[in-house]
Amino acid sequence: MKRSLAILATVAAGAGVLTACTDEQAYCVDLAKYAAKAVDVDPQKPVDYVKILDDAKKLQESAPQDVKDDWGVVVTFAEKAQKAGTDAAELAELSKQTGGVMTAYKNISSQAKDSCKVDLPALN
Repeated sequence: MKRSLAILATVAAGAGVLTACTDEQAYCVDLAKYAAKAVDVDPQKPVDYVKILDDAKKLQESAPQDVKDDWGVVVTFAEKAQKAGTDAAELAELSKQTGGVMTAYKNISSQAKDSCKVDLPALN
């Protein structure tokens, strides 16, 4: 009986570690897919953020804690760009607010390279 409990405890502990690795690996795979799509996104153009909104939301949910808030900045900005639509005045105002998004993107890019070995497209 004790042996069965010890084996069960070992398997449960191993499963917890395996799950953690799997979550990070899944994030890295999704990040690589995002990187391929984000090549055509100009971070200086708010309208371009709409192209990556769905992927950014997914990555925000699965992101490690150290970049979760950064993904939140990107998602919020992309949602504002989507709401602005083709309104030139709103898009012009948003273009003045890209500094925070670019800082968040740099943090995400650094983490992507260090932890996932994924190179995100460079900022223009």
